[in-house]
Amino acid sequence: MFTENFEIILLFFAVISFCLWMYERFYWVKKVSLIMLILFVCGILGNVGIIPTRHVVYDTLNNYCVPLAVVFILLGVRISDLKKTGWPMLCTFMLASIASFIGCLLGGIFLYNWFESILQADAWKVVGPYIGTYIGGSINFFALWQGLEIHDQNLFVAANAVDNITFFPIFLFWVLATEWLSKYMYCSEEENYDQQEQGTEEKFILPHIINLFLLAFCIIYCSNFIKTTCNRIFPDTWITKIPSILYTTTFAIILAQFSFIQKWQGTKNLSNLAFYLFFCSVGAMIDIKQAISLAPILFVFVLIVIVVQILIVLIFGKLFRIDLRMIATCSIAAKLGPSSVMAFTNTKQWHSLVLPGMAAALLGYAIGNYFGFAGAYLLKFVMQ
Repeated sequence: MFTENFEIILLFFAVISFCLWMYERFYWVKKVSLIMLILFVCGILGNVGIIPTRHVVYDTLNNYCVPLAVVFILLGVRISDLKKTGWPMLCTFMLASIASFIGCLLGGIFLYNWFESILQADAWKVVGPYIGTYIGGSINFFALWQGLEIHDQNLFVAANAVDNITFFPIFLFWVLATEWLSKYMYCSEEENYDQQEQGTEEKFILPHIINLFLLAFCIIYCSNFIKTTCNRIFPDTWITKIPSILYTTTFAIILAQFSFIQKWQGTKNLSNLAFYLFFCSVGAMIDIKQAISLAPILFVFVLIVIVVQILIVLIFGKLFRIDLRMIATCSIAAKLGPSSVMAFTNTKQWHSLVLPGMAAALLGYAIGNYFGFAGAYLLKFVMQ
């Protein structure tokens, strides 16, 4: 058994390298998702006794990897990019986000007793990560799971698995349904569009990497300092309920707007690496059998969220004559993120919506954490 700190971290890097190789080589791995492969491999290692299921390294990775990943990804968010969306696209994205918010609350109320049987008094917390992921993406899911201090790792794996499974039906629905829905809803024609370069490959520039790590740790330190100070100065008030990850989110978004920081390359790759290490630590702690048993009821919850979100955006789209192309693109942006927006708009040949849709998806990263915490505490207020 690997028990030393260095041995476990080295093994985690080996697992990440192996899974990345599998992801690039085998098509079926891309369907399963790299995240689930990492969780599964580390889960096997933990369940067969090659690595311990509890270790101080896991706690350290859980405490630092998620905040680091959040900082790195948000340092790539440019508020100026929202100019590319225009008010119609921005309002449609907010409609999709609010629809996801309502869907998660309704699903949480409907299945609250089941969540309570697992998490007892913390049952209200589960909707937070789902609100985050259905407005921003997986990064918000992981940040909110940690920020709300949900400690059931088996539930985490099951929730993440169900979240990944829903990608295909959501994407397929909007690809297939838009042609039929266009008979009953307003749908504009595609404009002539000179498609621009969507981005360049990140380069590994050592000074940039060092600067990003230094800035990220400073942001995390300042966030934890503010959290601790507020707890000491304002005990037993609502301010103490604000988790440090929200301070981290706010600082990262603000600093990302400075031009000299925007020139630093490597945020995406560093964010991915931080998350992969986090997944390794989570995977090592899970009980695979129990995680599988939790998945069916979570699928019912997610199904409620998806149906409610689609119904709301379609009803409001019909009432206010919102462009169906914008509705579909913003729904994809809210749940599946920028890369899926690009894939979806290219599939539908809606090239004029590529950049606006990706900008809207980046907005989701920025606001997802705030909506997630607000929704979780709202459910707590309603159910208690």
